[in-house]
Amino acid sequence: MKYKVLLSIDIMEEFTVHNPLEPDLSGTTGMTESEIAPRFDFDYGVGLGCLLFSFSIFYYTSLGALMNGIFVLPWSLAAIYSVWLMNAGKLRWFWKKQHPEYLHHRLLLGYVWLVSCFTLNRSMPVFDPSAPWLMFAIVIAGVSAIAFTWNEYLPRWLQSILFTLMGCSVVIWIYYALCLIPYYILSVPALLLLGVSVHSFVPLLLSITYLRVLALWWHEFRPAILTGVIIPIAITVYFSMAWRRISNTIRHQTNAIATQPTDDLPNWVMLARQIEDNWITRRVLMGPKVYQVAHSDGTIFSRRNTTDIVVRHDPLVLIASLFTPKLDLADAEQINILNVLYDTRHETQERLWSGSDLRTANVLTQARIYPHMRIAYTEKTISIANHSGSPRWQEEALYTFFLPEGSVVSALSLWIDGIEQKSLLTSQSKADSSYKTIVGVESRDPSVVHWQEGNMVKVKVFPCTARENRKFKLGITTPLKADGPQLTYENISFKGPGAEKATETIRLEFPQELQAPHLPFEPTNASPGVIIHEGAYQSAWKVGFKITPVSRESFAFDGKTYTVEPRHKTLENFKAKAFYLDINQAWSKRELDALWPVVRKRPVFVANGRLIRLTEANKDEQFKALSAFNFSLFPVQYIPDPENALLITKSTAVSPTLHDLANAPFSKTLSRHAPQGLRTFLVGDGASSYIKSLNELSIVRAEQTDWKALLEMIPQNQFPSDPEADPSVVSIESADIQIRESEGPASGRAPDHLLRLFAYNHIMKQLGGRFLNHSFQTDSVFNAKLIREAEIAHIVTPVSSMVVLENQEDYDRFDIRKSKNSLENATLKVAGAVPEPHEWLLIALFSLLIGYFTFRHYVQ
Repeated sequence: MKYKVLLSIDIMEEFTVHNPLEPDLSGTTGMTESEIAPRFDFDYGVGLGCLLFSFSIFYYTSLGALMNGIFVLPWSLAAIYSVWLMNAGKLRWFWKKQHPEYLHHRLLLGYVWLVSCFTLNRSMPVFDPSAPWLMFAIVIAGVSAIAFTWNEYLPRWLQSILFTLMGCSVVIWIYYALCLIPYYILSVPALLLLGVSVHSFVPLLLSITYLRVLALWWHEFRPAILTGVIIPIAITVYFSMAWRRISNTIRHQTNAIATQPTDDLPNWVMLARQIEDNWITRRVLMGPKVYQVAHSDGTIFSRRNTTDIVVRHDPLVLIASLFTPKLDLADAEQINILNVLYDTRHETQERLWSGSDLRTANVLTQARIYPHMRIAYTEKTISIANHSGSPRWQEEALYTFFLPEGSVVSALSLWIDGIEQKSLLTSQSKADSSYKTIVGVESRDPSVVHWQEGNMVKVKVFPCTARENRKFKLGITTPLKADGPQLTYENISFKGPGAEKATETIRLEFPQELQAPHLPFEPTNASPGVIIHEGAYQSAWKVGFKITPVSRESFAFDGKTYTVEPRHKTLENFKAKAFYLDINQAWSKRELDALWPVVRKRPVFVANGRLIRLTEANKDEQFKALSAFNFSLFPVQYIPDPENALLITKSTAVSPTLHDLANAPFSKTLSRHAPQGLRTFLVGDGASSYIKSLNELSIVRAEQTDWKALLEMIPQNQFPSDPEADPSVVSIESADIQIRESEGPASGRAPDHLLRLFAYNHIMKQLGGRFLNHSFQTDSVFNAKLIREAEIAHIVTPVSSMVVLENQEDYDRFDIRKSKNSLENATLKVAGAVPEPHEWLLIALFSLLIGYFTFRHYVQ
C-alpha cells in the first residue's frame, strides 16, 4: 500500500523549519510501506540502553539520593546519543532535510532528553514534582513511543490503541512546550554559555516530531488519533468548568456565613463542615498549598513552600487556576480546613529548619506485651538519613506519632556522638524554649517531644546531616485493646521524613505460656515468648492474642500502690429527662427512624445553630440539614440540665480539635460552662477528635455501644455506672481494665507502666474545662501540682514534655533538672521485664545464696 502526505513537497519546504527531532516528509510520496515502516536496528538498541541508564539515574534521585551535578550524567547520555545518530546519518541539523524512515529514532531520542529534563528539574526546579496520574501518563507515553517501532507487526485493533495513546501524548508535550515559552528567550543566548538551556526546547521539539508522525498516519488512523487528542482536552475543559463552579459555590457559602447572625464557631469551621467533599473540591481547597497554580503575577513556576506539604504539578489544576480567581480565604483559614478535612496537621506544623532532604532509613520496633495486665510497652528507635549531598547542611527532623487511645509517652533518647542520652522531663514551656533557643540560634544538638491533642505526640530532632545517620528512640506505654475474645496490640505509626524505602526490625516479647499470636507478617526468627521479623517498614499492623483474665498485680512507689483490676461493668438506673442527638454525616435516616420511637416521649433536641427540639413535623427536615454536615461540634455547654441529660453521638473521623477552636466564643463558653461527666452513648467504633478530647477531659462520659444495645438500655432507663466515681480509680475502657491507687506499699512485680497510665489519665481528668482556656498555665499552684505528678511518672502530658540537650550546662542554663523521687525513662531492660528461663534460674540461685548466708547461724 502507498502512504500519502497532507501537503505538497514545495509547501512543506517553504513553511517547515527542520530540527534534529523533527522528520522531513519531503520525498515520501511513492515510498513503500517497508521503506517507511519503523525497523529495530543497532542504533535504536543503543538509544534504548541510554534511556534505561538515564531512567535508572532518575529513579535513584527519586529515592532521595540527590547529589550535586548528578543531572550531568543523563544530559551527557542524551548529547552522546544525539551525536551517535548524527554520525549514523539518522539525525541531521535543523536546516537540513530529515528522512521519515528514522521517525522512531527521533522519538526515542526525545525521551532520552526528557529523562535528562526531569533529572535536571530536581536540581533546578521549574516544575514541582508531578502528580501521580501525570507520572503514569508520561510513562505510558514513553512506552507507546517505543511500541511504535513495532507498529507494523501489531493487529489492527492494537494499532488503533497505540495511535490513541500517541494522540494523548502529543497533547501532554504541547502543554509542556506552552508552559516553557517564558524560558525560550533566555535559553537561546544561554546555549552559548550553559548548554543545559537546551532542555527548555525538548518538549517543543518532541511535540513537532509527534505531529509529523501523526500527520503521516492521519488517513490510516484518523479516528484513533482524534480520540487520543480529544480525550485529554475534554477532561481538562470539564475539570476547569467544575473547578470554577465549585470555587463560586465556596465563595457564595463564605459570603452567606459572613452575613449570618453571630455564631460561636469561626467562619472557617462552618465552611469546612458544609463543603461538598469530592476529588475536585479537595484540589480547589488545597490550591497553592498542595498544587502548583497560576500566581497573581501571571507566573506558573515553582515557588518556595512554607509548609512540609509536597507541592505537586498537576496540569488540570494549573490550567483551571488560570481561569478562576483565587479563593478569598486567609492562609490560616485554608490551613485549618486542610488540617480538619484532609489530615495535614503534620505537614503544616511549625518548623525552624527545613527537612526536605531527610529520609527515614531504618526503624527498630521492640515491644514487651503483658496480656494478663492488658498493657504493652513499645520502643521505636528511628534512624534518619540526610540525602542533601552536602556534609555541612543541617536539617530538622519532625515526626508525628499516632498513639492508640489511652497511650502515653514514657521515654525519649537521642544519640549524641554515638552515645545514647536519655531525656529529662520538664514543663512544656521550658522544653519548647530551650529547643527553640538552641536550634534557632545556636544550631546544636537537642530533641524534644510534645503532647498533642488527638492521641498524637510531636518529636523534633536536630541537627540531621549527611555525615552520619541521626538516631532517636521513643518509648510508649499503651493499653491493649480488648475486643471480644481477643486482645489486640496496635503498632504505633508515624508521619515524618519519607519511610517508603526504610527497613524495619520488629521484636515482640510476651509470656512464654501464651498461645502463639495472630501475626500480619511472617516471622524471620521465633522462639518461645519472642517473635522477630525483618523486612520493609510497615506503617499499620496489629497482632492479636487470645484474651486472658486480668491478673490483679501491683506496682508500689513512693508509699502508694497501683493495682490493675478488671473494669466493673454494672448498670445504674438512669432516666434521662431529655435526649440530645449529635447528628452529622455519619448518621443514616434508617438509624434515626429506629431511635425515634424509643426517645420521642421525652424532649429530644438537636444542635443546628442553636438547640432545636425535634418533633414529628420537623424531624425529617432537621435530619436532612444536619446529615449533610461533614462533622459536628455539639455544644454541650448549652445543655441546661446536664446531670439528667443523655447525649447520643455517632461521629465521622474528622473534626476540629479543641486547640483549633482556641479563642473562639464557642471555646470560651465551653470552658466556663463545661459539664462534668455528661452521660454519652458513642455509637460505633470510632469517634471524632472533638468527642475524644471531651471524653479524655471528663467533660463527657462516653460509653461505646451499638444500636442494638442502645435501643435496649434506653427503654429500661439504664446507663453503665462510672467506675471513676471513686477518685482513686482510673478507667481504661479500650482495655476493659481499671487501675486503682491505694496508700501503703505492697508486694508485687507489675511493671511501672501502671503508675504511668494512672498518672496520665488522672492529670487529664483534673484538667477538664481548664484545658480549653489554658487557665491551668496561669494558675501556678495548680500547674505545678500537675507537673509534679507528671514528673513522678515521667510522662508527656499537656503540661509536661521531654527534652534531650547536648550537655549539663544546657540543662542548667534553662533550669531543667532531674526529678527527685520519681520514675525515670521507661526501658525494656527493667521495669517489669518478663524473665527468660535462664534468668529464673539465676534468680533462684541468688535467692538460695541469700537465704543460706542469712540463716546459717540459726542452723548452727
